[in-house]
Amino acid sequence: MIKFEKKAMERFNKIPNDVKSKILSNVYCAKCKDTVKIIDFEATMDEDDLILKGKCGKCFGTVARLIEG
Repeated sequence: MIKFEKKAMERFNKIPNDVKSKILSNVYCAKCKDTVKIIDFEATMDEDDLILKGKCGKCFGTVARLIEG
């Protein structure tokens, strides 16, 4: 399940779709020691930075992605 804070949704929607796809498919998983797709994520804002916290698409471990503002 994907959840967004209002400001995070506004920021995420400003990103072009092709770039969004690349971002979501290029998250590092420390458990798999590989680049994976993030699933079931929550999006929040920390000042101007967008933070995606979710699960690894391979092992379902915890992963995160920071998109700097």
